[in-house]
Amino acid sequence: MRIHVSLQHWLTEEGKGRLKAHTAKEEGLQQDEMLEEHSDLVMHHAEILMRDNGVEAAVHRALDRLGIDGEPLDESLRQMIMYYFRQAIYLHDLGKVNPAFQRIKMKNNEVKRNAELGDSNHSMLSAVLYLHIHLRQVQEWHDTTELYPNHKKHKRKVLAFLHHLLYSFAYTISRHHTHLGNMDQDIGGQINEFELKIKNQYNRIKENPDYIRYYRDQQDLIQNDNVFEDILLEGNKRQNKIHSPFPFYVLVKLLYSTMVASDFRATYQYMEQQAPEMHYFGERLSLEPMLEAYRQTGIVQGIQAYCQNPETSSLSMMNQLRAALFMETQTRLLDRLQEPVFYLEAPTGSGKTNMSINLALHLLNSGLGLNKLIYVFPFNSLIEQTKQTLNGIFHKEQMNGYQVEVINSITPMVTLEELKAEASSEWKDQEPDNTDYKRVLLERQLLQYPVTLTSHVNFFNYLFGTGREVNLAFAHLCNSVIVLDEIQSYRNELWKEIIHFLRFFADILNIKIIVMSATLPNLDLLLEQQDHEKPIQTYSLVQNRNRYFTHSLFRDRVKLDFDLLKRGKMLPEQVLEHVQSVIGQRKQEGQGNRVLIEFITKKTARRFYNMLLEQNLGLDVYELTGDDSFSYRQKLMQKLGKDEQGSFYLSDVIVVATQVIEAGVDIDMDVGFKDISLLDSEEQFLGRLNRSCLRDHCRAYFFDCDEASGVYRKDWRIKYDLTDESYQEMLIYKDFSGFYDRVISEINESREKPDQHYWGEFTQKVQELNFPDVQKHMDLIPDKSVTLFLNYICQLKDGAILSGQEVWDEYVRLSDKRLAIDYSERIIRLSAVRARMNHFSYTYRIQRGEEPAIYSRRIGTLYYVPEGEQYMEWDELTRTKKFNRAKYTEDEKGLFL
Repeated sequence: MRIHVSLQHWLTEEGKGRLKAHTAKEEGLQQDEMLEEHSDLVMHHAEILMRDNGVEAAVHRALDRLGIDGEPLDESLRQMIMYYFRQAIYLHDLGKVNPAFQRIKMKNNEVKRNAELGDSNHSMLSAVLYLHIHLRQVQEWHDTTELYPNHKKHKRKVLAFLHHLLYSFAYTISRHHTHLGNMDQDIGGQINEFELKIKNQYNRIKENPDYIRYYRDQQDLIQNDNVFEDILLEGNKRQNKIHSPFPFYVLVKLLYSTMVASDFRATYQYMEQQAPEMHYFGERLSLEPMLEAYRQTGIVQGIQAYCQNPETSSLSMMNQLRAALFMETQTRLLDRLQEPVFYLEAPTGSGKTNMSINLALHLLNSGLGLNKLIYVFPFNSLIEQTKQTLNGIFHKEQMNGYQVEVINSITPMVTLEELKAEASSEWKDQEPDNTDYKRVLLERQLLQYPVTLTSHVNFFNYLFGTGREVNLAFAHLCNSVIVLDEIQSYRNELWKEIIHFLRFFADILNIKIIVMSATLPNLDLLLEQQDHEKPIQTYSLVQNRNRYFTHSLFRDRVKLDFDLLKRGKMLPEQVLEHVQSVIGQRKQEGQGNRVLIEFITKKTARRFYNMLLEQNLGLDVYELTGDDSFSYRQKLMQKLGKDEQGSFYLSDVIVVATQVIEAGVDIDMDVGFKDISLLDSEEQFLGRLNRSCLRDHCRAYFFDCDEASGVYRKDWRIKYDLTDESYQEMLIYKDFSGFYDRVISEINESREKPDQHYWGEFTQKVQELNFPDVQKHMDLIPDKSVTLFLNYICQLKDGAILSGQEVWDEYVRLSDKRLAIDYSERIIRLSAVRARMNHFSYTYRIQRGEEPAIYSRRIGTLYYVPEGEQYMEWDELTRTKKFNRAKYTEDEKGLFL
């Protein structure tokens, strides 16, 4: 259903053609944009989103799953709701009829001045006028319709549902220039905050009707004292579970996102005098070049040749196994394309990234309307690795126009001019054209890339964020293929919420989700089955996992040794004795000594690192923890890598690390020692050993040193560790189902108890559209932390020198809102500065409310340490500097002595 009634229908003759939405002078243009023009343009872009990116179909799917007390919505009712959805977008600026807004904000001298009208608000007035228009329509429907003629009780529930829906849509309108709050925020008594705002706005109108002098139905609104009575009286009943919570939450988020995104698009078109385009696969951007580029890769051609004639294939046994797994996942995907969520559980070294690319391309080419690919990773290192893989497959000369964009905190936004500069020497040293900034920022805000690589924090912000800008992307998630990597790394307190939301988002928004890992919990066991018509069956893309996980090439690539666990708790000195013994024995046997040692605390890792330096075992010794800078990690990874012939630069080396090594770090070591923690962490650690599966005599030794519960707080997995032989067997045979079944069972049991983990309390927050509490609840990193910016001189990977002082000064300059610079240019330049700031930034966890004590300036959660050089120590092997956190902490303590 389209909007057939022009906005002019709701204006008086006096108001038609006189009310402004944007002023030309303010934007440096020749002609003002009138309110009718802006509203029509907003709706034009909303229709594009609804038609070309599947928002309309998503709304219908949400309505399919809503129902009223379990009964499906009648078709005429669905059409009404679809109309109200569109009307909310179209009329979201109707409150600009406010003469005070026109005089004060728009400098509109054609509007009569009324000195008593001081309030230039338009968002809340838009919400009230929207309610006035459509509450009358609902009442008319209630009085005349023959819908459910024999079920008057049900008809009353339908009326209550429509009131609730209009109230929620009106709330969304009222927030279109700010963030989503708690729709039913209780302020005491029998009324909530939004209801009070409706009453106050209505009373203001009655006291001074000039507020709506340009609104056609001014008299009806003023004279009808009971116009909002029913909807406000129903406030106390609004939380009754008349409908399912999750579909309604998605529906309202869709409205808010579509509304603000269409508003942004329309405003951009007016300001730039050009329409923003959609950059997704489809008529404008064919998928075929990507498909052809992928088919031409050596890996795919080798797999195809092997499948056609296995007897003559030159593939190694390992690559034959990978090819079999590749084809099995592809076949099972094509057999069940209708599934919303696919599970890809595959061993380390089996080629998960390549499989995910293949599966994603098949989904994009499936005819299901899917038009973009989004990779989501828990670690920036995984983002960079996957970007390199994609760049290697889809070469720039083949992929002209197929932008693969990285969205995280360490990758700057790239302008079109910078892309040209990279491709052509003619563009070198030229300043990018400023007119490009608005387009680049809009594309980033609206997720306008055919392929996006982003972090799990960004992705969860798109799903659960409350801010206007972060919600711009939500409607654009429709019709996506999303690859979620290492989902087990998300805190398991949220696993139940995550799988419920993922199922509903995938189902309603037409998203296909591929969840992949070497250790993959069956999250569907956490689903509340009453939310679905039929029991959910996990659809795994690997039917017979044992064929691969227990194959000797994968299972036996690292021999496991648990003997040290029999000694109970060990001191670092005792661990060192065993490390020395193993290294000595391997030297005698002529075996490689690329040694990885993981502890679960930075303090113990640093202590052990210093002990190794004192022992001088004849091997280079490196440390890798969360305290190491981006530049240090880059240099270390380069040293631990291979040359063009595939030989290691360092055949004998020791790396002492913390959990940062477990996933997202692409290294290949011979022998490992690990302080035990979580069972899936042990498997992730093993993934750093004999990663290529090409070497014999690779071993892993497990010991018990630090108390894991101090690090993995509130983690249900902590009680099931390798001190129990049954879990040792699970790790040996790569079967984690028993481990995860117990963890999931505990999670389910905990959520039934009426405490802070209570499932019913969370779903009530979703039901009530308590957006801030849902966002806070779904925070992947709840521990409060701030960032230290240490000022020192940093040498980059290419030898260039970077001054912390200069980077900080540029950040301060760009952060100053008094700087005469366009917002879009500021944000893009800040993204480039933040990428450089990453070399100087270190996390500082807040404990007992105590913030950093040594700093000279604070901006938000960023603390500037001017004498940062004294807290950096030189590492001769990497020729770079490392943060000495212990010295910083010691100096902090000295301030209070």
